[in-house]
Amino acid sequence: MKTRITTICLCLLLVLGASAAPRYRKSSVSHWLGWSITGMEANAFAASRLPIEMLAGGGGQFHLQYELHKGGFFFNLGFGADYMLTQLAIPSYSNEFKRVDYTGERVLYRYCYADYKEQQRQVRLVVPIQFGYQFGEWLYLGVGAAFRVQPLLNTFSTRTRMLTEGEYDRFIQPIRNAPDYGYWTEDEYRGSGKVKSATNEVAVEVEIGARIPTPAKWFNLRIGAFVGYDFPLGSFKSRNETPLVDYSAIDVNPSTQSIANLQENIRFNSILDANIVSASAQRLRVGLRLTMLFDVTTERKHCMCNK
Repeated sequence: MKTRITTICLCLLLVLGASAAPRYRKSSVSHWLGWSITGMEANAFAASRLPIEMLAGGGGQFHLQYELHKGGFFFNLGFGADYMLTQLAIPSYSNEFKRVDYTGERVLYRYCYADYKEQQRQVRLVVPIQFGYQFGEWLYLGVGAAFRVQPLLNTFSTRTRMLTEGEYDRFIQPIRNAPDYGYWTEDEYRGSGKVKSATNEVAVEVEIGARIPTPAKWFNLRIGAFVGYDFPLGSFKSRNETPLVDYSAIDVNPSTQSIANLQENIRFNSILDANIVSASAQRLRVGLRLTMLFDVTTERKHCMCNK
């Protein structure tokens, strides 16, 4: 008898607990809308026959964001754009040509470059996706990816110092600084244009940060540090036909050539388009992200208040 009464009481407690549970718990799912702004350092990597140096770059990203919360878990989807500035450098290199000078003597003619730098600018549309979890009241961790379409803007500018020299069989040292003989002294050269090798990209990102306390429960503000790596989704097929520097329009007649003709007709292509690069460039990004969200959940939240 005692066992039967105990069993009945336990069943009643379970029924009462199940019926009372919805009154005590918060709504299982909440919906948020807002925006995210990001500042970052960006560095480009490229496989090349020449030693290409990676210089510091930077950029920013802004996107609108929808986020879904269920307990400590969250998922968000965004749409926006980013601006990226990356820089590459080649310490020194030269191009050689077998020619004859104005006297008809054979010479190995060189264009010698030093301090070759290229700056690239991109504007892309971006669609980021992220899954995450909030630990307690403050700390959160997010892992995601972003699809980045081909750039709407993709330009480059080149700056370098160049001189010309000739190497003769009968001289030990090459001939330099002799404009009367067609060997032009060191000067600065510049170029600009459009980078042609960019493709769609997918980025893998990890973000860790903290929620900033606010008095309003319907307002969520957080700041996090992230690292992302961008992979191209294609390659530039005609790269093998593109030289880094195009001399085709330069006057190579030793009797009529001039420094003015050289400066006017030398053409620079992007490092990433040139045949010195053997693979599509990838990019590492690190930075800070500020996210601001507003609760737009329409479901009424229930609670039991102690009176």
